[in-house]
Amino acid sequence: MRHGARPRGMDAVAAPLRRLSLAAACLVLGACGQRDAFNHAADATPHQRELERAFAICAGCHDTRADLGHRVGPNLHGVIGRRAGTAPGYAYSEAMRASGIVWDARTLDAFLASPQKQVPGTRMPNATSDPQRRRAVIEYLSEPPR
Repeated sequence: MRHGARPRGMDAVAAPLRRLSLAAACLVLGACGQRDAFNHAADATPHQRELERAFAICAGCHDTRADLGHRVGPNLHGVIGRRAGTAPGYAYSEAMRASGIVWDARTLDAFLASPQKQVPGTRMPNATSDPQRRRAVIEYLSEPPR
């Protein structure tokens, strides 16, 4: 084996490790952030707080308030009805910009369940396998700001 060459099978290991590293970085950066991604309201109902809890892991990389910018991932304020890869000021992957997706409950559900399957080449590392949690996240993103 020549110097610097990877042993066979390393590429198969490297891609999942890169995704795992990116996910870990999102969580660490989100935990270090001093911003609050939630649209808290003093009069939030228990149901609204439940939706916020469902979105909490997403908040490690995404904000939802219009007055906040992008984080590791794009700000998701107003994402419903928006064409994928078009939020101003965020450097989307070419795959996301070219996807042609318009975000609605159906497209978000499919993407959250398997980002790489829906948009091969996306930089979104986390899938949400629990359909109930996906529904709660989508409902949270669908609510008008409080």
